[in-house]
Amino acid sequence: MGIRKIFAGGLASILLSASIVGAVSAVHNLNGSFEDGIEPGAFTMLVAGDNTSIPGWTVTAGSIDYIGTYWASSDGLRNIDMTGSDGNAGAISKTFPTVVGHTYIVTFDLAGNPDDGPIVKTLHVDAGGAPTTYTFDTTGKTASDMGWASQTFEFTATAPSTTLNFTSMDTGFYGPALDNVVVTNVLTSKDQCKKGGWMAYTSPSFKNQGDCVSYLQSNPHAIGNRADN
Repeated sequence: MGIRKIFAGGLASILLSASIVGAVSAVHNLNGSFEDGIEPGAFTMLVAGDNTSIPGWTVTAGSIDYIGTYWASSDGLRNIDMTGSDGNAGAISKTFPTVVGHTYIVTFDLAGNPDDGPIVKTLHVDAGGAPTTYTFDTTGKTASDMGWASQTFEFTATAPSTTLNFTSMDTGFYGPALDNVVVTNVLTSKDQCKKGGWMAYTSPSFKNQGDCVSYLQSNPHAIGNRADN
């Protein structure tokens, strides 16, 4: 059993970002690197129902460990072990405004608790539909060299708000680690320009619906180069 599990209580950063090309708009106030929250010390366990310790995020199942100094984060000084120190696999969620029919790209950094097995950690991600599975091999990884790897998840909004869910598939204390969650609204279809949808984009911004459609016609590969799931 690792030191972490005995002393329950609470930066070399490796960031491999997906390259997103085209008209985009970031979803603001996500607290995606979990920097805004209680002081976790080395780490602090949070249990299902907690929606205040990490503002904007709710622990929806099991438990998680809110990591402070215990190991190196990918971005900033905090991250999450998605399996809590009581051995229960955890889940967290974040609800944010979306535009129906618009395509959203979620990037996040994935690693795993290196203290013990399973060697391959498993995380599910969904936005209300079927989950996508992500894995991370902790072989050779340490608290100071976590080997954070960028991952990409894509969804099309079906409602004015969407709940993004991250769920650990690992019980037994040592789970997948999560950091640096970013959600971006990406222009992929002229339909996204309609009904005021053109106003959602900031890079570049558009003067009207026609300006948005013209941009897409001139840049048919709006998403461009991105990491495959």
